[in-house]
Amino acid sequence: MLIKEKLTVRQFAVLTFLCLIGDMMLIYPTLITYSGRQNAWICTIISQFIGMAILWIFYKLHQTYPGLTLIEICSKILGKWIGGILAAAYLFYFLIGSAICIREVGDFMTTQIYLRTPIRAIILLFVIALGWSALKGLGTFGRSAEILVPFVILSLSIFILCLLPQMEISNIQPFFDTSLFSFISASIRGATAPYGELIIITMIYPYVNHGTHKRRDMFLAGLLGGVILTFILLTSLLVLGAELTQHNIYVTYILAQKINIGGFLQRIEALSAIAWLVSTYFKTSLYTFGFILGLAQLFRLKSYQPLILPTTILLFGMAIVLAPDVLFYTLGIMYPWFYWDITVSIVIPSCLLLVYLIKGRFKQRNNANTLSQK
Repeated sequence: MLIKEKLTVRQFAVLTFLCLIGDMMLIYPTLITYSGRQNAWICTIISQFIGMAILWIFYKLHQTYPGLTLIEICSKILGKWIGGILAAAYLFYFLIGSAICIREVGDFMTTQIYLRTPIRAIILLFVIALGWSALKGLGTFGRSAEILVPFVILSLSIFILCLLPQMEISNIQPFFDTSLFSFISASIRGATAPYGELIIITMIYPYVNHGTHKRRDMFLAGLLGGVILTFILLTSLLVLGAELTQHNIYVTYILAQKINIGGFLQRIEALSAIAWLVSTYFKTSLYTFGFILGLAQLFRLKSYQPLILPTTILLFGMAIVLAPDVLFYTLGIMYPWFYWDITVSIVIPSCLLLVYLIKGRFKQRNNANTLSQK
């Protein structure tokens, strides 16, 4: 195995939670309100059930070969060539996913906080942190997540509680007036955007210590992350309404700017920004690490560490050339990405499971025929 150190079950659950909310903490309300309008909060409740089903698919796929990562499972089920092509496609998905998260950080920081700072400087600092994380290994990464996750949860709790006085129920009325197609679209989008991108956890699942509650903690972490995203979306709708939520890219940051309790507790948007940066960092690190590890496994290398520097350089360049500006990313990448998420998180894993079951049936039948002949 390329990795000798193991994650504890708690560290794995924390990483699942942080990867789920990741960059979604900032863009999730806009993404779902685009179709669901003022009923988007109902769509997200339905999305939790779909999301749990997606997690179940990931878990069943892992159970086919518990000691292997997704890249190795593809080759094991489909053979060397077809499986290798599919594994390469997943590696490309991980690489693009990581580059998009990096670009999101760069665009957000240079348009909201550091207005005169070149985006290349922000991206460079973020990529260096990603490379350092990959170099230190999975164990150190897991322990860092354990330390920082309380801050993320506390920041989000303060954010929601402080906006309670500004919430108006009229902003989410009337109920159930959204068209059926838009309702279904928002529900599926609300599941595949955060839960579908958890396909990356299949790259680290083999490196988690065996525990009696590993499956339970993974589902609980996914459920907690989904509930938090639902509360963030509902808060946005109750405070800003569907129209403003739909047309503001960084709606969570705008909400944090509106917090003002007694003229004393205000201007805490930096706290929300830091929480978003922390969760996005861990999600991006998982995608980067998954790409590096998968590439080493695909080419049967003895160590993944020589790939860290070339990958960070590649990510730096890709994050810059990915989109000319934030508007292109919002209109040209964010919404079409939904179909790629469905493909890599539902369609392909379901097909892999189906092929595995068919091969297992044929193997059992052949064994039965062999025994009968004897």
